[in-house]
This record gives sequence, structure tokens and C-alpha cells, in this order.
Amino acid sequence: MARGVTKNLQVVALCLLTGGAVAFALREPSAPEVSSMGPVESGVPRGAPEVPSRSEEARLVEARPGPSALEEEPAERPDAADVWCEGLSVERCGEYPQDCEAAVYCDGVRFCRAQERSRGQESCAGEGLHVGGRACCPGLVSRCGARLKDETCDSGEETSEPVCLRCGDGVCGVYEQACNCPEDCATSEARPKVHHRGLMPKGPPSELEKAATPGQCLDIHATAGGVHSCLESWSEALFGLSDADALPRVENLAPFTPFDIDLMRCLERWGSYAERRSETSREGCIEALYRRTQDARLDKLRWFSTLSEDSR
Repeated sequence: MARGVTKNLQVVALCLLTGGAVAFALREPSAPEVSSMGPVESGVPRGAPEVPSRSEEARLVEARPGPSALEEEPAERPDAADVWCEGLSVERCGEYPQDCEAAVYCDGVRFCRAQERSRGQESCAGEGLHVGGRACCPGLVSRCGARLKDETCDSGEETSEPVCLRCGDGVCGVYEQACNCPEDCATSEARPKVHHRGLMPKGPPSELEKAATPGQCLDIHATAGGVHSCLESWSEALFGLSDADALPRVENLAPFTPFDIDLMRCLERWGSYAERRSETSREGCIEALYRRTQDARLDKLRWFSTLSEDSR
């Protein structure tokens, strides 16, 4: 009995194994995997496109046409340096009207030169500009002459060009001086001072935010160079002058004071350790100004302020 049961169990197990193998062999094949790339319609792929490799991307970038291949840049007009105007005769100067112009020296000799960049498109020459081949604008006159350091005049007939000035209005402008406009700028016993006019009558923009007057230059600057630069900027802006010795001849001197002029004159001198006790040096001049005025603001500029009383 037991042997029969065991045999039956073996038969059942064999049938199960055989049936499973047959079922596995006869099963339906699975559907193929669907690619992430959808169907192509009208030439436009749907889904995520394939990302090119780095080498492929670099190749595509190199093959991409640059701006120069798409459109040509307009050719620039030749610079004036391409034409040596100074080497041309006056007769040929007119062949290059964009670059050259005929001019005249103060002695009347005509020559060819490159056009000035400040010329602009005006048909006449403005204040402070060389006459060149044009006439001065209305209200201006053509003048020659330069003032030298020894206050003598140089006519400059053979080397200088006439300049258009607003001469004759009773005011010595920034482009005028006693040699090219004596009627406005020259002093005499009858007229020891003249009215000067600079380009910035309100003061230098670089200093106005800090120093409202020339007298404040000593307050806001800590060094001799800074104070001198400030005073000089004020003088050039108001009067067109940078020399302290010229300021006493200015009729409209305000807001400058005699102290400002004396200080500016001291700061124009060279510093000299060997001559520090002489008023011909910057140090000696400042020390003399301090002893005369007792202005405590000068103490920061005094070389002697760093010494003891015994060594003075």
C-alpha cells in the first residue's frame, strides 16, 4: 500500500514537471520594447532627441559660419595718416579734401597740412582755433604772437599760424595775452590791471565739491602738492592763468585773496633741503609766510614744524 502511494506521488510530480516545461516552450513571445523616440511626423521627431557627444558638438560649432561669412563689414575710410598732407604742395592739397587743408603761417606763406580734429563741420574757425583755410567766425579776429616767460613777445611769423580770438571786447580771454591781443590784455601805468576771463567762471569742477573757494584749498588738502594743484586749478578756471605772479594784474581777483596768491607763489618754488632756510625755496617761503601771518593751517606744510625750537 505504501509503495503504491509513493509511486503515484512520483508520477504526479513527473507530470507537473513535464507540463511546466511544455507551457514554457509554448508561451507567446513578449512585445518588443517601444523606443523613447516617437513616430516622425512631417520631419519633426517627437520625444527626447539624441544628445550629441562632446566631440560631435565641437565639430558642429566649428562648422557653424561666423559673422564675417554671413555679411561683410563696410570698409573704413582711410585715416588721415594714410595721406601725408605736409608733404603735398599747396596746389595738390585740394585733391584730398577729407584729410588735408591749405593753411597759412603768420608771415603769409601758405602750406598744406592735415585737418585739425577739432575743426568740426563749421565753415568758419571758432575761438582759439587756427584759421587754416577758413575765415574766423563772426565776432572773432585773426591774430599772431606768443608771450614768452620773460614777458617778451614772439611773433612766430615763420612757425606759427594765426588764431581766431575774441579780441577787442575789453576782456582778456583764455586764448589771449598781451602779445596777440594788447588792447584787452596789456597793462600800463594808466591800466595796471585788466579783466580776465577763464573757461569756467564758477570754478573748477574737480575742486568745487571739496573747496568752494580757493581759500579752502589749504583746509582740505594735506600736502603741498595737493594745495598747489587746487589753487592752480582755481586760477586757470577763473582767469585762464596758472602763474601766481600774473594774478596781481587781474582786476576781478575775487574770490582769490592776497594770502592765496602768496601761498601759491611759495608752492611754485622748488623744495630744497639745502636752501630750506632761504625764502627762495618752498620751505623757506612757507616758513616766512607763517611767521608773517601766524596762520595755523600752514603748520602742516612747514618743514620747520617737525623740528624742535632749538634746531630752528
